Amino acid sequence: MREHFDFYGYNGPHSGKYYMDKVETYTMGTDYRTVGRFKEYKNVGFNISLLQHENTYNGEKWEGSACKKCMDAAYKAGIDKIIVSDGRLKALCEEKKLVGEGGKFATEEELENYIRDCCAPYCNYPGFYGVQLFDEPEFGKLKEYAHTYRAIKKVFPDMAVQCNLLNLCAPHMLAEKPSDKYEDYANYLEYFAKESGIDYLMTDEYAFRRNNIISSYTLPTYQILVKKCQELGLELRLVMQSFSQEGAALYNGQLHGGVAWRRMTEKDMYWQMNLAMGFGCKEFSFFTYFTKQHKNFIGMRSASCGIDGANFINLDGTRTKLYYYTKRIIGEMIAFEKTLVKYNFDSAYFFFPKGKTAADYEQTKEAFLKDGCPIQVKTAKSPVIVTELKNGANRMFMVENIGNTIDELLYGQRASKVEIDLGEFASKAKFFVRGKQVCRETVEGLLTEKMHCGDAIFIEIEG
Repeated sequence: MREHFDFYGYNGPHSGKYYMDKVETYTMGTDYRTVGRFKEYKNVGFNISLLQHENTYNGEKWEGSACKKCMDAAYKAGIDKIIVSDGRLKALCEEKKLVGEGGKFATEEELENYIRDCCAPYCNYPGFYGVQLFDEPEFGKLKEYAHTYRAIKKVFPDMAVQCNLLNLCAPHMLAEKPSDKYEDYANYLEYFAKESGIDYLMTDEYAFRRNNIISSYTLPTYQILVKKCQELGLELRLVMQSFSQEGAALYNGQLHGGVAWRRMTEKDMYWQMNLAMGFGCKEFSFFTYFTKQHKNFIGMRSASCGIDGANFINLDGTRTKLYYYTKRIIGEMIAFEKTLVKYNFDSAYFFFPKGKTAADYEQTKEAFLKDGCPIQVKTAKSPVIVTELKNGANRMFMVENIGNTIDELLYGQRASKVEIDLGEFASKAKFFVRGKQVCRETVEGLLTEKMHCGDAIFIEIEG
């Protein structure tokens, strides 16, 4: 059983060079891959380092490689869980057939020897923790993706292997013949889990859109994902949004780039972190830490441009406000983990202001609704989610205001009065807010809270 949460950021300290369509376009003149920069990264609360992009290892001479340079700096900074991105292992996931007639390898033994040779330079190096595989595989790639995972775990049973799967945003990629996106997604997750034998499921669903809405995909993605984790006895891991995207680009008369995401606020970070904890997440990663180096004219372009809130670290290496308030939030989570980490998700329920339904809010219109919540909630202004987590005979309720955080910033919406009827649980309830146990009075079992969007209260009932 886990005793601690894990935290890390994508796109960690890098060379200071930035690329457009794979061509170096400019450099900051500073290499950020130093012990000091990795200490700065660790100080957010991150205990894992993920090496990517130019720090990927592709089989070049180990001495002098960018991967070794980063591993040395990260380890000296006190990080002893380092995930290597090995381009050759990622490429295995995209093979049409790995083993047998017409495959890349004649036998499983050949595949395993290849994996052993790929990992030889770094698998016993100080700080090594695991490898990252191909990101967001479509359904057609899952068979050999899972095969790659199984082979790695056979050769290195204790090696961590990061496998980040798709969410509901790309329904055409979830099945060979797409039909119902929700069923397709559940089948996609189950197929990979059973084919690979993995002990967790992980995805990256980014909620905060540039048109000032919260994505309608976030809640159903989490619900389907956690249900599959329940059914198969797996751990939930999630990637948090910590980036913005500049938006779609016009190219040859066609609009490319898809949905755009807005800059993150402190309320946004609480909104998604509380929600993830409420769904029983045990590992939290963030996309991205540094402003993304590799930009494309067509497609995603993480933006920072020196304006606070886009990533943890700006283009010029300076910290943003996001760095500081996420550091504080992670500190609060670490203070709470001894209590929360042993709980696992059981159910989710939704409550709405009088006269409103799930259909009235973008973020809840596709959520799966369920009756029978053991506690009852009345909310004046915003939708509220209640998740129930269990640890043996003990229960933990997470009550969160999931109203749109941007409404408070743009329209001056005030905190919502939330009445929580604990009934018979009131006499045994312990209350936690932002990582600390707090005193709360109940009147005939009723707790009244004023909650801003993204605020949550955790209520533990023992026995």
